[in-house]
Amino acid sequence: MNASGLLTRFTDSKRQPIGLGASALAAILWGFGGIFAVLISAPGLVLTFYRLWLGAALLLVVTYASGRKLTWATVRASWLGGVFLAGDMALFFSAVKFTTIVDATVIGAFQPVLVLIAARRLFGERMGRWDVFWILLATIGVSVAVLGPGVTDHHQMTGDLLAVGSLLCWSAYWLVAKHARQMHDAMEYTAGVTITAAVTITPIVLLSGPSLGRVEASDWLWIFLLAIVPGGAHLVMNWAHRYVEASVSSAISCLSPLVAAVAARVILGQPLTAVQVGGVLVGLAAIAAVAARHHEPVESQLQ
Repeated sequence: MNASGLLTRFTDSKRQPIGLGASALAAILWGFGGIFAVLISAPGLVLTFYRLWLGAALLLVVTYASGRKLTWATVRASWLGGVFLAGDMALFFSAVKFTTIVDATVIGAFQPVLVLIAARRLFGERMGRWDVFWILLATIGVSVAVLGPGVTDHHQMTGDLLAVGSLLCWSAYWLVAKHARQMHDAMEYTAGVTITAAVTITPIVLLSGPSLGRVEASDWLWIFLLAIVPGGAHLVMNWAHRYVEASVSSAISCLSPLVAAVAARVILGQPLTAVQVGGVLVGLAAIAAVAARHHEPVESQLQ
Protein backbone atom coordinates (compact mmCIF):
# COMPACT_ATOMS: atom_id res chain seq x y z
CA MET A 1 0.00 0.00 0.00
CA ASN A 2 1.43 3.43 -0.93
CA ALA A 3 1.86 6.28 1.54
CA SER A 4 -1.26 8.10 0.33
CA GLY A 5 -3.45 5.00 0.68
CA LEU A 6 -2.00 4.26 4.12
CA LEU A 7 -2.70 7.81 5.30
CA THR A 8 -6.28 7.65 4.00
CA ARG A 9 -6.92 4.35 5.72
CA PHE A 10 -5.36 5.63 8.94
CA THR A 11 -7.53 8.76 8.83
CA ASP A 12 -10.69 6.73 8.12
CA SER A 13 -9.93 4.31 10.95
CA LYS A 14 -9.44 7.23 13.35
CA ARG A 15 -12.82 8.61 12.32
CA GLN A 16 -14.66 5.29 12.64
CA PRO A 17 -15.54 5.77 16.34
CA ILE A 18 -16.85 9.26 15.52
CA GLY A 19 -18.81 7.71 12.65
CA LEU A 20 -20.44 5.23 15.02
CA GLY A 21 -21.39 8.08 17.35
CA ALA A 22 -22.72 10.12 14.44
CA SER A 23 -24.85 7.15 13.35
CA ALA A 24 -26.31 6.91 16.84
CA LEU A 25 -27.01 10.66 16.97
CA ALA A 26 -28.79 10.54 13.60
CA ALA A 27 -30.93 7.60 14.75
CA ILE A 28 -31.92 9.47 17.91
CA LEU A 29 -32.92 12.57 15.92
CA TRP A 30 -34.95 10.48 13.46
CA GLY A 31 -36.90 9.06 16.39
CA PHE A 32 -38.81 12.34 16.66
CA GLY A 33 -39.97 12.36 13.02
CA GLY A 34 -43.17 10.40 13.56
CA ILE A 35 -43.97 12.36 16.71
CA PHE A 36 -43.78 15.71 14.89
CA ALA A 37 -45.82 14.31 11.98
CA VAL A 38 -48.64 13.30 14.33
CA LEU A 39 -48.67 16.77 15.89
CA ILE A 40 -49.12 18.36 12.44
CA SER A 41 -52.70 18.53 11.18
CA ALA A 42 -51.78 18.75 7.47
CA PRO A 43 -52.13 15.62 5.28
CA GLY A 44 -49.04 13.49 4.77
CA LEU A 45 -48.30 14.65 1.22
CA VAL A 46 -48.72 18.34 2.08
CA LEU A 47 -46.50 17.89 5.12
CA THR A 48 -43.84 16.19 2.98
CA PHE A 49 -43.96 19.02 0.43
CA TYR A 50 -43.30 21.78 2.96
CA ARG A 51 -40.78 19.78 4.98
CA LEU A 52 -38.67 19.02 1.88
CA TRP A 53 -38.71 22.53 0.40
CA LEU A 54 -37.91 24.09 3.77
CA GLY A 55 -35.12 21.58 4.29
CA ALA A 56 -33.77 22.22 0.79
CA ALA A 57 -33.66 25.98 1.38
CA LEU A 58 -31.88 25.61 4.72
CA LEU A 59 -29.32 23.16 3.32
CA LEU A 60 -28.56 25.43 0.36
CA VAL A 61 -27.91 28.35 2.71
CA VAL A 62 -25.63 26.25 4.91
CA THR A 63 -23.83 24.77 1.89
CA TYR A 64 -22.90 28.11 0.34
CA ALA A 65 -22.29 29.78 3.72
CA SER A 66 -19.68 27.09 4.48
CA GLY A 67 -17.81 27.88 1.27
CA ARG A 68 -19.07 24.86 -0.67
CA LYS A 69 -21.14 24.85 -3.83
CA LEU A 70 -23.64 22.48 -5.35
CA THR A 71 -22.32 21.14 -8.66
CA TRP A 72 -24.21 19.42 -11.46
CA ALA A 73 -22.13 16.31 -10.83
CA THR A 74 -23.49 16.12 -7.28
CA VAL A 75 -27.04 16.85 -8.44
CA ARG A 76 -26.82 14.04 -11.01
CA ALA A 77 -25.53 11.67 -8.32
CA SER A 78 -28.36 12.74 -6.00
CA TRP A 79 -31.42 12.16 -8.16
CA LEU A 80 -31.98 8.48 -7.34
CA GLY A 81 -31.54 9.02 -3.62
CA GLY A 82 -33.87 12.00 -3.83
CA VAL A 83 -36.61 9.93 -5.45
CA PHE A 84 -36.35 7.25 -2.77
CA LEU A 85 -36.25 9.87 0.00
CA ALA A 86 -39.39 11.55 -1.34
CA GLY A 87 -41.13 8.19 -1.48
CA ASP A 88 -40.07 7.30 2.05
CA MET A 89 -41.25 10.57 3.58
CA ALA A 90 -44.53 10.73 1.69
CA LEU A 91 -45.41 7.13 2.58
CA PHE A 92 -44.30 7.32 6.23
CA PHE A 93 -45.96 10.67 7.00
CA SER A 94 -49.13 9.36 5.34
CA ALA A 95 -48.88 6.07 7.24
CA VAL A 96 -48.91 7.73 10.67
CA LYS A 97 -52.09 9.55 9.65
CA PHE A 98 -53.86 6.20 9.10
CA THR A 99 -52.28 3.88 11.64
CA THR A 100 -50.44 4.24 14.93
CA ILE A 101 -46.82 5.29 15.35
CA VAL A 102 -46.34 1.86 16.91
CA ASP A 103 -47.32 0.00 13.75
CA ALA A 104 -45.46 2.32 11.38
CA THR A 105 -42.32 2.25 13.51
CA VAL A 106 -42.10 -1.49 14.03
CA ILE A 107 -42.41 -2.10 10.29
CA GLY A 108 -39.56 0.33 9.66
CA ALA A 109 -37.47 -1.42 12.31
CA PHE A 110 -36.89 -4.32 9.94
CA GLN A 111 -34.70 -2.15 7.71
CA PRO A 112 -31.41 -3.62 9.07
CA VAL A 113 -32.37 -7.06 7.78
CA LEU A 114 -32.93 -5.74 4.24
CA VAL A 115 -29.76 -3.66 4.33
CA LEU A 116 -27.73 -6.59 5.67
CA ILE A 117 -28.76 -8.74 2.71
CA ALA A 118 -28.21 -6.01 0.11
CA ALA A 119 -24.92 -4.71 1.56
CA ARG A 120 -23.29 -8.11 1.14
CA ARG A 121 -23.99 -8.00 -2.59
CA LEU A 122 -23.49 -4.29 -3.28
CA PHE A 123 -20.51 -3.45 -1.08
CA GLY A 124 -19.04 -6.84 -0.28
CA GLU A 125 -19.50 -6.24 3.43
CA ARG A 126 -18.66 -9.31 5.47
CA MET A 127 -20.93 -10.01 8.38
CA GLY A 128 -20.14 -12.86 10.72
CA ARG A 129 -22.68 -15.09 12.40
CA TRP A 130 -22.53 -13.02 15.57
CA ASP A 131 -23.21 -9.85 13.58
CA VAL A 132 -26.33 -11.44 12.11
CA PHE A 133 -27.35 -12.65 15.57
CA TRP A 134 -27.02 -9.22 17.18
CA ILE A 135 -28.81 -7.45 14.32
CA LEU A 136 -31.72 -9.89 14.54
CA LEU A 137 -31.78 -9.51 18.33
CA ALA A 138 -31.83 -5.72 17.97
CA THR A 139 -34.77 -6.05 15.57
CA ILE A 140 -36.59 -8.33 18.01
CA GLY A 141 -35.93 -5.93 20.89
CA VAL A 142 -37.28 -3.04 18.87
CA SER A 143 -40.35 -5.03 17.87
CA VAL A 144 -41.09 -5.88 21.50
CA ALA A 145 -40.55 -2.27 22.55
CA VAL A 146 -43.02 -0.81 20.08
CA LEU A 147 -45.56 -3.64 20.09
CA GLY A 148 -45.58 -4.12 23.85
CA PRO A 149 -49.07 -2.69 24.38
CA GLY A 150 -50.46 -4.69 21.45
CA VAL A 151 -52.33 -3.51 18.37
CA THR A 152 -55.07 -0.97 19.03
CA ASP A 153 -58.65 -1.18 17.81
CA HIS A 154 -57.90 1.62 15.35
CA HIS A 155 -55.35 -0.46 13.47
CA GLN A 156 -55.81 0.01 9.73
CA MET A 157 -54.33 -2.02 6.92
CA THR A 158 -53.93 1.06 4.72
CA GLY A 159 -51.45 2.62 7.12
CA ASP A 160 -49.51 -0.63 7.46
CA LEU A 161 -49.20 -0.99 3.69
CA LEU A 162 -47.98 2.59 3.42
CA ALA A 163 -45.42 1.84 6.13
CA VAL A 164 -44.19 -1.21 4.19
CA GLY A 165 -43.72 0.99 1.13
CA SER A 166 -41.84 3.49 3.29
CA LEU A 167 -39.59 0.70 4.57
CA LEU A 168 -38.64 -0.35 1.03
CA CYS A 169 -37.94 3.25 -0.05
CA TRP A 170 -35.95 3.96 3.12
CA SER A 171 -33.78 0.86 2.67
CA ALA A 172 -33.10 1.77 -0.96
CA TYR A 173 -32.24 5.37 -0.01
CA TRP A 174 -29.84 4.09 2.66
CA LEU A 175 -27.90 1.96 0.19
CA VAL A 176 -27.86 4.63 -2.53
CA ALA A 177 -26.57 7.23 -0.05
CA LYS A 178 -23.86 4.85 1.17
CA HIS A 179 -22.67 4.37 -2.42
CA ALA A 180 -22.79 8.08 -3.29
CA ARG A 181 -20.81 9.10 -0.21
CA GLN A 182 -17.77 7.29 -1.59
CA MET A 183 -17.43 10.12 -4.13
CA HIS A 184 -19.34 13.16 -2.85
CA ASP A 185 -19.19 15.54 0.10
CA ALA A 186 -21.86 14.90 2.76
CA MET A 187 -23.16 18.47 2.86
CA GLU A 188 -23.40 18.86 -0.91
CA TYR A 189 -24.92 15.40 -1.39
CA THR A 190 -27.55 15.93 1.32
CA ALA A 191 -28.50 19.28 -0.23
CA GLY A 192 -28.74 17.69 -3.67
CA VAL A 193 -30.83 14.79 -2.40
CA THR A 194 -33.24 17.08 -0.55
CA ILE A 195 -33.70 19.38 -3.55
CA THR A 196 -34.31 16.38 -5.82
CA ALA A 197 -36.81 14.95 -3.34
CA ALA A 198 -38.64 18.30 -3.15
CA VAL A 199 -38.83 18.51 -6.95
CA THR A 200 -40.07 14.90 -7.08
CA ILE A 201 -42.87 15.37 -4.58
CA THR A 202 -44.16 18.66 -6.05
CA PRO A 203 -46.08 17.33 -9.09
CA ILE A 204 -47.39 14.43 -6.99
CA VAL A 205 -48.88 16.83 -4.45
CA LEU A 206 -50.29 19.16 -7.12
CA LEU A 207 -51.96 16.29 -9.00
CA SER A 208 -53.13 14.22 -6.03
CA GLY A 209 -55.74 16.62 -4.71
CA PRO A 210 -54.68 17.84 -1.20
CA SER A 211 -54.61 21.62 -1.02
CA LEU A 212 -51.29 23.17 -0.05
CA GLY A 213 -53.29 25.63 2.00
CA ARG A 214 -54.39 22.95 4.46
CA VAL A 215 -51.82 24.00 7.04
CA GLU A 216 -52.79 25.60 10.34
CA ALA A 217 -50.71 28.33 11.95
CA SER A 218 -49.70 25.99 14.78
CA ASP A 219 -48.35 23.47 12.26
CA TRP A 220 -45.46 25.65 11.10
CA LEU A 221 -43.46 25.27 14.30
CA TRP A 222 -43.61 21.47 14.02
CA ILE A 223 -42.82 21.55 10.29
CA PHE A 224 -39.78 23.71 11.05
CA LEU A 225 -38.65 21.31 13.80
CA LEU A 226 -39.25 18.40 11.44
CA ALA A 227 -36.90 19.99 8.91
CA ILE A 228 -34.25 20.81 11.53
CA VAL A 229 -34.23 17.77 13.84
CA PRO A 230 -34.89 14.64 11.73
CA GLY A 231 -33.77 16.65 8.69
CA GLY A 232 -30.40 17.34 10.27
CA ALA A 233 -30.03 13.62 10.92
CA HIS A 234 -29.74 13.01 7.16
CA LEU A 235 -26.65 15.21 7.02
CA VAL A 236 -25.12 13.53 10.07
CA MET A 237 -25.74 10.02 8.75
CA ASN A 238 -24.54 10.85 5.25
CA TRP A 239 -21.26 12.01 6.79
CA ALA A 240 -21.02 8.78 8.80
CA HIS A 241 -21.65 6.58 5.75
CA ARG A 242 -18.04 7.02 4.62
CA TYR A 243 -16.66 5.56 7.85
CA VAL A 244 -19.25 2.98 8.92
CA GLU A 245 -20.47 -0.09 7.04
CA ALA A 246 -24.04 0.17 5.79
CA SER A 247 -25.14 -2.93 7.69
CA VAL A 248 -23.65 -1.61 10.95
CA SER A 249 -25.11 1.91 10.68
CA SER A 250 -28.44 0.35 9.77
CA ALA A 251 -28.37 -1.75 12.94
CA ILE A 252 -27.57 1.35 14.96
CA SER A 253 -30.60 3.02 13.35
CA CYS A 254 -32.73 0.68 15.48
CA LEU A 255 -32.27 3.39 18.11
CA SER A 256 -34.80 5.44 16.16
CA PRO A 257 -37.93 3.39 16.97
CA LEU A 258 -36.74 2.99 20.55
CA VAL A 259 -36.53 6.76 20.89
CA ALA A 260 -39.93 7.06 19.21
CA ALA A 261 -41.48 4.70 21.78
CA VAL A 262 -40.12 6.74 24.69
CA ALA A 263 -40.96 10.09 23.04
CA ALA A 264 -44.51 8.90 22.37
CA ARG A 265 -44.86 8.28 26.11
CA VAL A 266 -43.44 11.65 27.14
CA ILE A 267 -44.83 13.91 24.39
CA LEU A 268 -48.03 12.17 23.31
CA GLY A 269 -48.86 10.47 26.61
CA GLN A 270 -48.87 6.96 25.14
CA PRO A 271 -48.21 4.24 27.76
CA LEU A 272 -44.80 2.58 28.08
CA THR A 273 -45.16 -0.86 29.67
CA ALA A 274 -42.61 -3.03 31.46
CA VAL A 275 -42.50 -5.28 28.39
CA GLN A 276 -41.59 -2.28 26.25
CA VAL A 277 -38.86 -1.24 28.68
CA GLY A 278 -37.43 -4.75 28.42
CA GLY A 279 -37.47 -4.50 24.63
CA VAL A 280 -35.70 -1.15 24.78
CA LEU A 281 -32.92 -2.61 26.96
CA VAL A 282 -32.50 -5.67 24.72
CA GLY A 283 -32.41 -3.50 21.62
CA LEU A 284 -29.85 -1.12 23.09
CA ALA A 285 -27.63 -3.99 24.25
CA ALA A 286 -27.72 -5.62 20.81
CA ILE A 287 -26.95 -2.32 19.06
CA ALA A 288 -24.02 -1.74 21.41
CA ALA A 289 -22.73 -5.25 20.63
CA VAL A 290 -22.81 -4.62 16.86
CA ALA A 291 -21.00 -1.31 17.25
CA ALA A 292 -18.39 -2.81 19.60
CA ARG A 293 -17.60 -5.64 17.18
CA HIS A 294 -16.76 -3.10 14.46
CA HIS A 295 -14.88 -0.66 16.68
CA GLU A 296 -11.44 -2.07 15.92
CA PRO A 297 -8.21 -0.43 17.11
CA VAL A 298 -6.16 1.52 14.61
CA GLU A 299 -3.41 -1.09 14.56
CA SER A 300 -5.71 -3.85 13.33
CA GLN A 301 -7.16 -1.56 10.70
CA LEU A 302 -3.70 -1.03 9.22
CA GLN A 303 -2.64 -4.67 9.09
